[in-house]
Amino acid sequence: MEVKALCERQEDGWLIAVPELGNFKTTAKRLDKATEQIKLMAAEVTGEEKCDIVVKVEAVMPGIICDIEAAQEKMRTATRLQEEASNEIRDVVSRMRDRGLTMRDIAVLLGVTPQRVAQLAPCTETSSEAC
Repeated sequence: MEVKALCERQEDGWLIAVPELGNFKTTAKRLDKATEQIKLMAAEVTGEEKCDIVVKVEAVMPGIICDIEAAQEKMRTATRLQEEASNEIRDVVSRMRDRGLTMRDIAVLLGVTPQRVAQLAPCTETSSEAC
């Protein structure tokens, strides 16, 4: 069961409203304490087990929430780009090895250590024990 908690930052903590629980309202110094309180209330009202209740926190902080969402999107993009770069560098190392370059030559060309090149090099049947 999912319960939505609308949380608004106040000077001394958070004002929290939970419309799904008869518009239950509470205050808390920290959001983690509030979620526990909401789970207990939801379990009492609905009869659900506390461990089966998920509290979805929606904060009301104009400007900041948009910044959080933008930063999270950039993190997802960075992760995707990192994965793409890793695949591409492995392909480059593989093609260099196919052309007979040594691990040390590849390391110099890429600006990494020979050990890193070995990690990037695809496993072959003759070297599969080392992989």
